[in-house]
Amino acid sequence: SSSSSSSSGVGFEGLRSAADPEDATAAAAGEVPGRRPRSELLDAWADPGTAVYANPICSQLDQLLLKCEETEEVLALLVTHRGVFFVHNLITAIQVLGALATEANDIMALNALLRDPRYDLLIRDLLRFVPKLDFLAMANVACSLRQLDHKHYVLLSRMLRPLLKQHVPDTTTMLRCIQAYNWAGYSSQDEFYAHFAVLFAERSSTMAGSEIVEACSLFGDAVQYQARFFEAAERALVGRELLQHQLTPREVSIVAKAFSAHLRTCHDDLMGCLADVVTRDAYRMQVAEIALCLRAFRRLALRFEPAVRAGLEASSVPLREAWLLRRRADGVAVADVAALLECAAFFGIKAEHLTGLALDYLDDLVDEVGEQSAIHITYAMCLTGGINTHSRLLLYLFRKIGAGTAWEKHKVRVFQLWMSQQLQFPWLDCKLRKRCLDGGLRAWFMHRRGFGSPYPEEARAIAAELQAMGVQSRLFVPVPDAPYEVDVVVGDRKDAFLVASEVSRNSLDPVGGTLLQLHHLKAKGWRCIVVPRRLWLSFEGAPAGSRRNYLESLLTAFAD
Repeated sequence: SSSSSSSSGVGFEGLRSAADPEDATAAAAGEVPGRRPRSELLDAWADPGTAVYANPICSQLDQLLLKCEETEEVLALLVTHRGVFFVHNLITAIQVLGALATEANDIMALNALLRDPRYDLLIRDLLRFVPKLDFLAMANVACSLRQLDHKHYVLLSRMLRPLLKQHVPDTTTMLRCIQAYNWAGYSSQDEFYAHFAVLFAERSSTMAGSEIVEACSLFGDAVQYQARFFEAAERALVGRELLQHQLTPREVSIVAKAFSAHLRTCHDDLMGCLADVVTRDAYRMQVAEIALCLRAFRRLALRFEPAVRAGLEASSVPLREAWLLRRRADGVAVADVAALLECAAFFGIKAEHLTGLALDYLDDLVDEVGEQSAIHITYAMCLTGGINTHSRLLLYLFRKIGAGTAWEKHKVRVFQLWMSQQLQFPWLDCKLRKRCLDGGLRAWFMHRRGFGSPYPEEARAIAAELQAMGVQSRLFVPVPDAPYEVDVVVGDRKDAFLVASEVSRNSLDPVGGTLLQLHHLKAKGWRCIVVPRRLWLSFEGAPAGSRRNYLESLLTAFAD
């Protein structure tokens, strides 16, 4: 075939719109990204000159392809002019097909195109000449496959290693390439992401804020954490004050999601800046954006109470209006409302202005609540008293738990909800499915290291210190009619210390399951104080008497 000839030349930039980082916001919102008309492209390519094309035939073929208004015309050229096609023309052809398919937005026509033997011929030619492609050409092919919604893994995989050996012309092209491979599901290619992480780290000081945000989104979706990239991105976002002054609320939420994706604790400073931005700009943010930020704080167990309160107050405004008008709030998903309630309950932040309003709103849309959202809402209801005020909603939500497979990611929480049913709402006419109960019990058993105290050595150390102080104490006291065992009971009353590791990392306040356990014990008449295990262990290298002074400060809470 004459396709073995190759031409040096420029990239096909005008038809790359679907993968452009600058159009990522419009694409995410369901809008069609802006594109230059093909007539403008044709005028620009009418007389490219010898500096662009090594052969005039290659230029003429590109002009013929750009004039095509239908995919059938492009496919016909692939056959009738096959003998004079250059490799550059193959790239142009697949880009034109991608642009035409995007403009037509016809699924049936797209399916017919992908099954056409002439399209298959084009793919086979591209497979054959992958070694002759430069980085820009391979990026254009990958982006065109994305426009065609064709995950051709053979072609994408064959280009993967050559991509790492080619010179990257610019940051925009690099972002387009990673975006296309991320769309195709190549999120576990550690070598691929590590290679580009180094390049991004080198260019982060000069990258625009929107480019850094797009890169954060892509690397946040990767399976492996790329330290080089995230450290450089944090320096750029915080050091250049992009986060505080230049990013839009949507971009702030994307950064929050990306930096919490791998559960790394080394970016707390950036998360603190994010919390300040949320506190300041909560009323400018959409509910979905607030939910993304609060999810990030919850995933990293960072309690930023002013930011959470500001986000909850701002979210209550559209919910109140929608509930009063008995209609759906624009742009507010049920899962986002569930995330807001779960986050507030997880940190123990009371939000009376939102809780009742959100539960009323969800009561009208209960059919749209998914299984994971049902778990989150039920947990929040257990801690906020919603089980008494919205019993009908509780019944519908409890029926959803275990109906699918989402519960398998929350086995410990599901078992905690079963315990809550036994202790708080045994009257509910619904039983948890046996598979959920069995799997949840095993997960809860492993999480607590048995059925008794999860940290017996630390509890004995606390009891020994209390004994040295002359304070009467008892170890591992079971709570009647409850699945709990109190670690250290002080005195003759129901005063106790609990050693726990499930606390917020920045304030050491109890969160999550520990907070639910305290709620259950309080209903049984117990007054418990949590001793953070990490804090207790940190006293080992502290001056003598540090533990005693710490316990004395805690005992003052029991003085009354």
